[in-house]
Amino acid sequence: MYFNWHADASATVTPGPVSSRFENKELRFEIKGNLTDKLFYRFRQQLTKPLTAGTLDRFSKGTDLMYMGWHANEKLSFIIGKQCQSFGGFEYESNPMYIYEYSDYLERMSIFHAGVTMVWNPVEDQELIAMVTTSSNDYVDNPAPFEYILDWNARSWDGLLLSRWGVAAASMSKGAWSKFIIGGEKLCLPKFQVYVDFMAAWDDVDRLHYASEDAAALFPEAGILHNVIQKSLVSKAEWQFMPGWNLWVKGMYETVCVKDIPKLHNYRKALGYMSGIEFYPFEGQDLRFYLAWIGRHFSFSAESGLPAYDRNRLELGLMYRLKAF
Repeated sequence: MYFNWHADASATVTPGPVSSRFENKELRFEIKGNLTDKLFYRFRQQLTKPLTAGTLDRFSKGTDLMYMGWHANEKLSFIIGKQCQSFGGFEYESNPMYIYEYSDYLERMSIFHAGVTMVWNPVEDQELIAMVTTSSNDYVDNPAPFEYILDWNARSWDGLLLSRWGVAAASMSKGAWSKFIIGGEKLCLPKFQVYVDFMAAWDDVDRLHYASEDAAALFPEAGILHNVIQKSLVSKAEWQFMPGWNLWVKGMYETVCVKDIPKLHNYRKALGYMSGIEFYPFEGQDLRFYLAWIGRHFSFSAESGLPAYDRNRLELGLMYRLKAF
């Protein structure tokens, strides 16, 4: 039994006035365990979201996980229920409570859905995952609202190099699909780790709504846009420079393109630059106090006519994965 807690005091600088506040960023209750040597389960609930049932799967958006699993043998397992979709990459793989700020792409990605999963370990240090889940609770006119995912994970050179790559296709509405690839490579040294993630999506319907929101200032009648391409490159490095301390830096570069609108062709670029230091006061406890700076810069093409802007935030806070039982 766990409580996943992330809280901070922050000061944010945007185009408007400076704002400061205390904030509970994450609070998730989690239970996981084994019923037998073959059967396992996991439940996780966000305590900061309402319990309103979803349109299609009837799970609330606050329910991250509610699944049962079965180890058929040493190489093959099956999972059924609401679960985290298994894409590639290491930003995506992280527990949400440890993320100071997601890339734009993952910030709005809906990743917890009901479905079935097969996990196969054909050889040691290799894992193949196949999933079929609901694609979204937002498109109720979809006669087959399913998402199909293939994921490959590997561990090389005794864990020195980790690889996580996945491809997916999601039916968003009748005749409209979202197709994407997410992958990453991570180098793991005893006191230094670094990963690089790449993400790209080709959406028949604007899944994440960045382009549609930007276009509203130019074409108020446009509504939800079509044929949107989004790409993202993310890297993070961490250095445990002395016992109980961790220094990290993270960078992001992302683009958005609307193929059918000349003014919005390759029109948006987003930069992320952030760093922080973490202190772990108690050995054996996943408790950290931190100071972090999160900077973002958004620029737009001259053809779009949209103004550039910056957003910067200073945080002082704590993260605690409290094992209650």
